[in-house]
Amino acid sequence: MSGMQTKPKLLAILIAATAMTACSMTPKTNPDADLQYRENAQAMLQKLSLEEKLNILSGPGIDLEHYRGIDATNLAKEKNVLGVAGYINGVKNDSVDIPAVKLADGPAGLRIRPTRDNDDQTYYATAWPIGSLLASSWDTDLVQKVGAAEGNEVKEYGVDFLLAPGMNIQRNPLLGRNFEYYSEDPLLSGKIAAAMVSGVQSNDVGATIKHFVANNAETNRFFNNTIADPRTLREIYLRGFQIAVEESQPWAIMSSYNLVNGTYVNQRKDIMNDILRGEWNFSGLAMSDWFAGNVFGLKSDFRGRIERDQESAAKQVTAGNDLIEPGGVKEDLAASVSAGTLTEADVDKSVVAILTQMHKTPSYNQYEYSNTPDLRTHAVLARQAAAEGMVLLKNEAATLPLKPQAKVASFGTTQINTLKGGTGSGNVNSAYISHIASALGERFTLNTAVTDFYNQYFEANKQKTKALIGGYDFSDEPAVSDHSQLKQLIAEAAVNDAAAVITIGRQAGEGGDRTATQGDYLLTDAELETISAVSQTFHAQSKPVTVVLNVNGLVDTTMWGNKVDSILLAYMGGQETGHAIADILVGDVNPSGKLAQTVPVQYSDVPSASTFPGKDIDDDGMVDASYYNEGLYVGYRYYSSFDTAPAYPFGYGLSYTNFEYRNPHVVTNTLNADGASGKLTLSVTIANNGKSAGKEVAQVYISAPEVKLEKPVIELKAFDKTTLLKPGQTEELTLTIPAKTLASFDPDHNQWIVEPGQYQAYIAPSSDVSGSNFGNATKPVTFTINQEIVVAKTTPNALALQDGVNQADFVTIK
Repeated sequence: MSGMQTKPKLLAILIAATAMTACSMTPKTNPDADLQYRENAQAMLQKLSLEEKLNILSGPGIDLEHYRGIDATNLAKEKNVLGVAGYINGVKNDSVDIPAVKLADGPAGLRIRPTRDNDDQTYYATAWPIGSLLASSWDTDLVQKVGAAEGNEVKEYGVDFLLAPGMNIQRNPLLGRNFEYYSEDPLLSGKIAAAMVSGVQSNDVGATIKHFVANNAETNRFFNNTIADPRTLREIYLRGFQIAVEESQPWAIMSSYNLVNGTYVNQRKDIMNDILRGEWNFSGLAMSDWFAGNVFGLKSDFRGRIERDQESAAKQVTAGNDLIEPGGVKEDLAASVSAGTLTEADVDKSVVAILTQMHKTPSYNQYEYSNTPDLRTHAVLARQAAAEGMVLLKNEAATLPLKPQAKVASFGTTQINTLKGGTGSGNVNSAYISHIASALGERFTLNTAVTDFYNQYFEANKQKTKALIGGYDFSDEPAVSDHSQLKQLIAEAAVNDAAAVITIGRQAGEGGDRTATQGDYLLTDAELETISAVSQTFHAQSKPVTVVLNVNGLVDTTMWGNKVDSILLAYMGGQETGHAIADILVGDVNPSGKLAQTVPVQYSDVPSASTFPGKDIDDDGMVDASYYNEGLYVGYRYYSSFDTAPAYPFGYGLSYTNFEYRNPHVVTNTLNADGASGKLTLSVTIANNGKSAGKEVAQVYISAPEVKLEKPVIELKAFDKTTLLKPGQTEELTLTIPAKTLASFDPDHNQWIVEPGQYQAYIAPSSDVSGSNFGNATKPVTFTINQEIVVAKTTPNALALQDGVNQADFVTIK
């Protein structure tokens, strides 16, 4: 690999007791855009009793309106939006009248109840593509449009805060909620989240970034302790949140269930206040996830109880977690104030933070919502967004696109029961879903005998597995060896049809993680048998086979990928999933999606495979600690640094046309002259050398010198997407990298620094900059940093490892 050295040696253990300096941090002093709202909130605070203040901090939600002393009497007129997740209590006394505001789930669309008693009107919302799919578009302008449309539905249905976007790092492909999240890379996650927040909040409703922070497993999520060193937490898990906060100023942030280094996130002042508000200048409100922090003594599966922490609510407010959902803590807070473990000054601080944001809401400003958002227009955008993010992984001999009205045989039960999104709070009540079989039938001449077989099989078998999929209809795949009719249909289709399409489906969701077993990450014997039988039979007739992956997250491709001609990673495209897939297969849309995560050759190649979802430390049968022993080496950072070839690299995706990268060069480098305020500006010209119009994503990977800090071989530092280029057209992209993006965290001195030396910038179509796996090697452009640049000082001793954790608790990566 030209200009880079891989790291075949053992990974130096990042987690160690670091020497902390005694210097203090000077908080940033940016002007407060919410000054007037905050002044109003301060004035209103003087008119509230302590009881009313505590009531504001106490949810409520999930039918806990009057639980443990909560007074929700000023909520009644607001509770006409059924299906919301919770509220922020209002106050009505002789001096003030503050209406309650409504909070609704929404990682893939607004989640409210679509029908209501004695009401003929429906209240469906648009089911948008899942987060992983949106991020795979690498198109922040498109994502901002999606956010604006979703924010419009939030406002027009009478909701004030959207509890989205979710933006945790996809540390491991088996995380059950990966579908809600964006990427394994913090820069891409942060930029996409910032675009979503900006879009949502353009409607004067609030967005809530979540789950803050290092919430990277669903297994025993109420009590799982994330154990990671400060540098890893800052560079990988906090950095995306920082980007979203600084670039889009979300109205709210939701703290996560998990502990970090021995303490619940929502009880950590260093995270909730010192970093979030002090270093990043977050000016919104912070809320807990529902039931977080052992407030109720609930087990993670809600099926048992443990001794609850009666001081949890006070610890949260003291740390800077303002709003505790879903309530039920008013009496606890009052007892803590009486006992002196919670000061009224801390209560006031949180009340002001909440009231400041409440002043912005449609409810406070008496907005007359219509209950009639433009769902038809939004459906058009949903279809576009879904197609833009789908990733073409393989396309041998230009198998795709297929000719319009070509005879196609479509296999798999998921074509009948297409998956629009994941389960849990990420599920959306949409008016319809475009199923794959129906959509293909609109564009091709579909073999009805094959689809009828799968229809009948699905209807006969869906109830057998319904309980296993959280109540959702689902069916296993019929094995060819068990169904002579299917075997005969394959043989006839290979003679009569021009191509075969096989759909593989996977569902997952909130509350549980996936497994590296058949039927989940691995394909089942029946699925493998179908792929083998269809491929062998169709190839005998010189006819192509395409596999469409309608999945919540990654699945293995190694065991079967070489048997088929093309693979489309379609993920879950929301209500327009089927139409978007058909648009790509027929060539109406040229795929331009790029992987936002790495596809491994085998699951054991994943750097966190041996430690996910965690360890049972106290032998109680429950996972309770996750050791992030891979440190910085998450995703492509690991594969590129340790010379481990992936099945498909991060940033990779094929097109129906070809692109050439011309004249990559440094335009300006003001880093040496301007230091922390300096930036690097690069340029590249993208040329469409193919025969179809298409879009390309240019990615900048930096290889930095190691002076005193070890670094991954390459890291993504910028990206941009072209407009639709016709054959022969070119477009010049300008990519800017500010000093803070280039910086690494120096834990020994509590600061972000850019180290001196020669840097290499690879402007490439994927993270495979060496060309060893896909495509040609990318020639780097170089630039030099003359001396160390201190970009920012940080909070001393923040994120320190808990007592008793040492190097012996960690396993090195080989």
